[in-house]
Amino acid sequence: MRTNHMITSFADLDREEIRVKKRVLKQEEEIKLKFKTLPEEIITTGVTKIISGTLNGDLFKSTFSIIKTVGKLLSGGKNDDSSSGNGIMSIIKNIVRAKLSD
Repeated sequence: MRTNHMITSFADLDREEIRVKKRVLKQEEEIKLKFKTLPEEIITTGVTKIISGTLNGDLFKSTFSIIKTVGKLLSGGKNDDSSSGNGIMSIIKNIVRAKLSD
């Protein structure tokens, strides 16, 4: 932040230093207050988002989509057999079989 006057002596510099320190302390206090209210704001925003998502049906759609995707990954897809697939369970089974055969 610029000052409106010129600094021509050490006394001017000392006064400006005091002003800057006061300004910094004030900004620190404002930041501390923001940190105290931050958890309340996060909770309020989260609850508002959940309620509006429930009322719109978006939350149910998103949750169902995630569950469906995870289910597909775990099962390895509909057309895969148990020994060859791209699903997580198929990959885990192949790793276990490979380690047991060693």
